[in-house]
Amino acid sequence: MENIIIIRVPDPNGSIFPKIVDAVNSGISENSHINNIELIYPGLRINMKTGIVERDGLQLQLNNSEFRILCHLAQYPGHIFTCDQLYTAVYGEFAYNSNSVPTIIWRLRNKLGREPPFIKTVVGMGYKFEIPED
Repeated sequence: MENIIIIRVPDPNGSIFPKIVDAVNSGISENSHINNIELIYPGLRINMKTGIVERDGLQLQLNNSEFRILCHLAQYPGHIFTCDQLYTAVYGEFAYNSNSVPTIIWRLRNKLGREPPFIKTVVGMGYKFEIPED
């Protein structure tokens, strides 16, 4: 069974985080599956190492931008991201009035299917990934 650990600790000078990472890494073997990160939600599986996305068991064909935006959103369910934040996460630079993100979101929604909707628009704010209820 795989375990997920969430640690929330104030780290004002950045000294605690490296210690936690070192402690975790010291207990991980070289052949560990820690690098095989998969995000699994009802009806959706995202393998971040191989780039494979499955919707209800069927593999989807996503381009690099679609895959990266989906991964970014799916890593933070419920968190609202502006278009600029998503653009920066994918391209590593600031978006100058780009229409790229809404277009990519539109393509992603079409490929993922609309029911249940994984990507929601938060009017006036941006987009968020929502885990559908069973």
